Amino acid sequence: MFKVFNAIKIHLLKTSVFILCSIFLFSSCEEQIDDLWDNNDDTQTFSPVVGDWYADSIKSFYSCVKTADSTADVMIDSYIDNYNLWLLSDGSLQLYFDQSINLQNECEDFYGTWSNTNGCSDSYYEYYDYSPIEFCNAYYEHNQYNIEATSCSQSAAINGTWTANEAASTVTVIMDSVCVNSFGNPSYLSSPDACGTLEYGEYFPILERTFNYSVNSQTGNIDFEGSWFDDDSSCVIFHMSLQ
Repeated sequence: MFKVFNAIKIHLLKTSVFILCSIFLFSSCEEQIDDLWDNNDDTQTFSPVVGDWYADSIKSFYSCVKTADSTADVMIDSYIDNYNLWLLSDGSLQLYFDQSINLQNECEDFYGTWSNTNGCSDSYYEYYDYSPIEFCNAYYEHNQYNIEATSCSQSAAINGTWTANEAASTVTVIMDSVCVNSFGNPSYLSSPDACGTLEYGEYFPILERTFNYSVNSQTGNIDFEGSWFDDDSSCVIFHMSLQ
């Protein structure tokens, strides 16, 4: 009987200890979960420039004078199909830049005669008198030619990093291995030797640009204002929207 009584006491003691430990552990876990929840709340702040941005339009202003006479549409004038700037939350960036030119239209705009076989001839002052491949590769410095569509195109991909100063509303992008071609645009070429084969190509191991930005509070769209890839005196405004 005494053994049974002791066994019951020991069982009750173990049960009490188990309950107390369970309460302690549950309380400790609950506090840890609360801490994690609070920490997550603290980190849910991102720069407004983070996003996968696409250019709706790009305007340039000669000598940074913002008048109708000095304004140009960069996307139309430079035959830009796509300008995609992806600013990631980890501080990295990816830039994709696509151009496409219709060579037959270019030839005929300068009063030339176009042939899919021979290219352009008899253009104004023989300005565009090239074979199709020469017209695309040598003159426009692109690498993709579609014979049927007479289109000449290129795609450039650039990686790098970015930082934002939200107090000053500026973002600085640092691009790696940029070849700027003879037209002042980023090239599909990415090595210094290949870039040097272009007529007026210029290679940058690192190319840094700082832009002022403003966010439309209603649409969430953003404008970046700064300079283009070359070193001319123009200012450029990128009107961007999210993908």
